[in-house]
Amino acid sequence: MPETNLSETTGDTTTEEKSKSETAKNGTTNEIILYYFPTSYSSQKVLISFFEKELKFKPCIVSLFHGQHMEPWYIRLNPNGVHVPVLVHGDQVINDPDKIIEYVNTLRATNGPNLLPCKSTLVGKQVAKFQESLEKIPVDVISYGIIFHPQLSDSGCQLPVAIQRSMRENFAKRLRYLITLSTVYPDLRDCYLAKSQTAAEKYDLITDEERVRGHIEQLSNFLTNVEGELRQRYSLDHGEPGNQESMYLFGDSLTVADIGLYVLITRLQLLGLLPHCMPSSRFPLTHRHYTLLSARPSINLLLQDMSKLRYTLLLEDIKASGTYVALALGAGLVVMAAYYLIKKLKS
Repeated sequence: MPETNLSETTGDTTTEEKSKSETAKNGTTNEIILYYFPTSYSSQKVLISFFEKELKFKPCIVSLFHGQHMEPWYIRLNPNGVHVPVLVHGDQVINDPDKIIEYVNTLRATNGPNLLPCKSTLVGKQVAKFQESLEKIPVDVISYGIIFHPQLSDSGCQLPVAIQRSMRENFAKRLRYLITLSTVYPDLRDCYLAKSQTAAEKYDLITDEERVRGHIEQLSNFLTNVEGELRQRYSLDHGEPGNQESMYLFGDSLTVADIGLYVLITRLQLLGLLPHCMPSSRFPLTHRHYTLLSARPSINLLLQDMSKLRYTLLLEDIKASGTYVALALGAGLVVMAAYYLIKKLKS
């Protein structure tokens, strides 16, 4: 984990920390800043939404590989939210991915589809209900659960073994590091301890094979309902999907429901869970929906953003050669991770 030089750190906000915090909170009135990590599940939902709305924003990568989400300046910006993403727009700071999408969907200076139809309409109610169901799926627990219990993946996790090993090791180290930070930065003590407690509870979950297996089965039930929803709207020709040029879960245009489903399936593909949870023979329409969404310009923009990640992480590894060298995966390992993630998404 990152090493903190206690002789140089007193727990007070340093000039560098102040500069980062002020930069994070103060952009220009019209400038939208997004702190994110391209391979993060929540970040991908937000990024696709931004691209669909043709929103101009300032991207700021917070490297989860290098523990930047645990740095004091970021904790001050995002004391209670998930790791990423965080949106800053003037005085607005939003750390919930669904609320970020909701906020952006209401901005006048955007184009694209209405991602969140009014909840007073039938489509709006359907989208809201779907979002509630999707939110109940512990994607992070399932993801790390596969890393800790690879036997639960029928076709095997697509990440290289070296990366999986590093993820297991770094998760355990994170608990100790958060506690250390709580003593180094007294003003952030409660935040760090709360995050440490959350991480400890999650560690208990992901190391319990039976509980992880239960969440995977819950996921299968969710996808069965998705296929049923699509069959109510689209027909099958001799068991195969028709030649539809577009397919949406609800309504006649793209919504956050479609985006959320796409990102979920992408993650399952990476974890090697698709053959078990969503075999094409039983889920032809869900597969067709995924294929059609993959062709959208917003997905191509996401892949382009991810293609830059390997260079960004390499630069961070060079920076990490000082204080944060212990947490860094190493230049070769990080670049390899980015490469495999991009490759799997493109395929």
